[in-house]
Amino acid sequence: MSGASAAKPTPADQIIAACERDWDTWRSDCSGFVKAVAADLGVFLSGQANDIVDAIAARWKPAKDGVEAAARAADGKFVIGGLKDQPNGHVVVVVKGPLNRGKYPTAYWGQLGGIGEKETTINYSWGADDRDKVAYYSCDIDRSLQTAPGAVRVINWSFADFEKKVAGWLSL
Repeated sequence: MSGASAAKPTPADQIIAACERDWDTWRSDCSGFVKAVAADLGVFLSGQANDIVDAIAARWKPAKDGVEAAARAADGKFVIGGLKDQPNGHVVVVVKGPLNRGKYPTAYWGQLGGIGEKETTINYSWGADDRDKVAYYSCDIDRSLQTAPGAVRVINWSFADFEKKVAGWLSL
């Protein structure tokens, strides 16, 4: 044994790893993809894209623009970009990576009725009329809830413990 150990992945790298794990299953469903990545990171989200945007707008920390969203993602925050629309909005997971045109962050997303993108800037996720209207929100993730890919996580909580955990998640 050489004594050298593999570098521990950064929080930002862990978020990208979660996106990679969920990509094949959810590449044709933006809200399903975002919910799957969130679950991998110990964050509970529900509903379709419009519901997700409403929930994170009410509870998460807003970023003023894509530049700030990209900086938070690089810092290991879980960042979602979203824009409501009828009948369905759209959501993406912002990850560390380059900005396009100095303002559009790198992200992963699924696409209803198509195939989304991996590690692509969000100006390819929305059209020219919408991409500057995207709102970004971030939250810290509880690293203690993360598990290795394929591992089974057993949570043995009493109902009272579960209520406290849900209240904590809702206060993010």
